[in-house]
Amino acid sequence: MHGPAVKAFVDIDAVDKVRNAVKALQADGVEFDVCANTLAALNVALDEMLPGMVLAPNGGVVRIAELESQGYLYSAMKR
Repeated sequence: MHGPAVKAFVDIDAVDKVRNAVKALQADGVEFDVCANTLAALNVALDEMLPGMVLAPNGGVVRIAELESQGYLYSAMKR
């Protein structure tokens, strides 16, 4: 994840609905990668995010490109 959406996954601010959905998806094997650039811009450390988040050190957009090159598809979530 990258950009403003990252704020929804900061542990202290996350609502139970988000926290529970993340736990369920992680239990199913979903990995949540967080853009290092966004964290720096928001002045948030990885350990302030919900448990189990993984740092994308080269940035979220780079991570998306890496995953697409492995056959994954990018889909923006809608509310």
